[in-house]
Amino acid sequence: MAGLSYCTLGSGSRGNSYAIWDSEDLFLVDAGFSGKELKKRMGQVGLSPDDIKAIIITHDHSDHVKGVGVMNRRYNIPIYATPTVLKGKVLKKEKLKGQVEIQPGKKFKIGRLEIKGFEVPHDAPQTLGYRIQNNGRCMAIATDTGHMTPQIQKMLEGCDGLVLESNHDIEMLKNGPYPAFLKKRILGDKGHLPNVESGEVLVKVIGPDTQHITLAHLSEENNTPEVALETVKTILSSNKVNGVVVIPASQDEVGEVVEL
Repeated sequence: MAGLSYCTLGSGSRGNSYAIWDSEDLFLVDAGFSGKELKKRMGQVGLSPDDIKAIIITHDHSDHVKGVGVMNRRYNIPIYATPTVLKGKVLKKEKLKGQVEIQPGKKFKIGRLEIKGFEVPHDAPQTLGYRIQNNGRCMAIATDTGHMTPQIQKMLEGCDGLVLESNHDIEMLKNGPYPAFLKKRILGDKGHLPNVESGEVLVKVIGPDTQHITLAHLSEENNTPEVALETVKTILSSNKVNGVVVIPASQDEVGEVVEL
């Protein structure tokens, strides 16, 4: 049996959630859909909310926490996040039960799954990515990342699987319908990672054990799965990085189960 499995339940500006599990324990990173929608999407890959041991939050934007309150109350699931996020105005009003405070850079465990949060630059208080390890396997999630930092790059290195933001095509964004202030926000150091930078980062962090890459949080206005995939794969190929599966995550469809 695989030492570590994961699946994208949905990724984009209308909702984000990732299921991660081994043979004994299951948790979610973010719950940005309604409780009903999360249950439906989990069922499509044979998972049940009744088995969730924790929901771990990256940050408190609504597309990442929409279903946190109902999942916490309905299934008695503990919520893991930094004190800044737990005590912020978004989650504080949910009056969550079973809150567990975590700190960037400090490891914690869900069963045998070892997790370490790391800060990523985004326009939300203390946004985190996560590196998850179990039974010699490792995967990492880094979305809502305005720009790459040496710390993030280090946390992505040596992983068997990666979920990395590939939010927009820069020219599509610049020439698209968004107002100027929103374009500036997305392109800023605390906005979102573009396709080209995602590809450049992957060239640096993909190693001999890397099996699978998921391009996440694609913009529906300023990107397409085809553009993101072509951009990243072209960069990888031109740098002689081959043999790794690369797929774009979907906003509306559950992704394939990745077994490491």
